[in-house]
Formats: sequence, structure tokens, C-alpha cells
Amino acid sequence: MISDDQQRPKIRQDETQASDLVSPPPPPAVKHHVFYFDDELVVLKVEDTLFRVHRHFLKMHSKAFCAMFSLPPDRPTEGKTDTDPITLTHTKAEDFARLLTLFYPKNIRGGDLTTVSEWTSVLAVSSRWDFEVYRTIAQEKLSQLASPIQRILLSRQFDVKEWLVPAFLELCVREEALTLEEGKILGMENVILLADVRQAIRGNGRVTLAERAVVNLIAAKLG
Repeated sequence: MISDDQQRPKIRQDETQASDLVSPPPPPAVKHHVFYFDDELVVLKVEDTLFRVHRHFLKMHSKAFCAMFSLPPDRPTEGKTDTDPITLTHTKAEDFARLLTLFYPKNIRGGDLTTVSEWTSVLAVSSRWDFEVYRTIAQEKLSQLASPIQRILLSRQFDVKEWLVPAFLELCVREEALTLEEGKILGMENVILLADVRQAIRGNGRVTLAERAVVNLIAAKLG
């Protein structure tokens, strides 16, 4: 028969082995330096529509919103409830919604915006609220999508100076004259300028000056 004294060392040995198998507690988790958002939603009113979106995207991409959110609110509930939203003036709800699709796209691969009208909305809102990156993206998209006439009008409306001369050049050197509808869209001032340049560069119905000379002539006419 085994005595109690003979069993005690074995028990102590088993306890020691079990304690060796216990893992130390894991270190505390750390917040990711980029993708840990200490953020809240903000309620915005644009025309008659309410939007509730993340402040993070607005602050990150817009100098205007960054400055706005850095100031203390006028009221404790401002921008936090549907009854006390932050109102955005001189902005269309449809335009603002289209810009927000860049933050929350449904189509990850190709994006949700494909038309001149949609990207014009982005250009309008980004110009109004100082979204520099999205204004640049809108300009790049519209450079590809918009017609010369559309680029002339948008250039004047949103101060995209680099569009004017190339757009006028396309219209000046094309074989077809302006249609009545195009003339109505462009307006009298632009039509007269185009006619003046076309007359100066054409002889016997053909372009007589090199493209660089035409560009310089257009730039001079535009002042």
C-alpha cells in the first residue's frame, strides 16, 4: 500500500507541470493609427433633404468642413438630430448626394458616376465646399466626357481656365460650322469670339495656320 507521503511529491510535480502550460495574458490591443475612427455622424440639410453621414470623410477631404467642425457648435444639438441639422446653402441635394457616392460607392470597380451631368454635380459641390481632390477628379472626368461646348460653359462657371483654349481650338478647327442650337447654348459672346478666330485662321475654307499659332490667337482673343 502506498503511503500519503509517497503520493505528495507526485501531486506537487503534476501541479508544476500544469502551471507551466498556462499562457501569459496577451498584450492589450492597440488602436490602428489610420483605421480606428473615433467619429460620429452629422446631420446635414441640403434644400429639403436630410443627410446623415460620417464627419470623418467631410473633415478629411474638405477644408471648409474641417474648419466648420473645428468651431464650437452654436447649440449642443446642432448637427446631431433631424430637428437641428446643419444647413448647407447654395447647394443642390442631388449634387451633394452624387458627391457622397464617392465616399460610399455601390460600384466599387467602376464607380457610380458615369455622365457629364453627374460629374458636373461633383464639380459644383467640390468647388463650393473646397473638396480639392474631388474637384481635380471631376475635372479629369469631364475633360474626357464633356463636349467642347460643355467645357467652355463649365470653364466659365467653375473657373477651370485650362479648359478654355483647348475647347475653343476644337471648335475653331473643325470643318462643321456651329449649329443654331450650339450657338444658343454658347451665347452671343462666345459665338462672336469663335467666328472671329475662325475667320482669322481660315482661307478658302481651310485652316491656314499651325496649331500653335491658332492656340496663341485664341489665347489672345480670350485675354
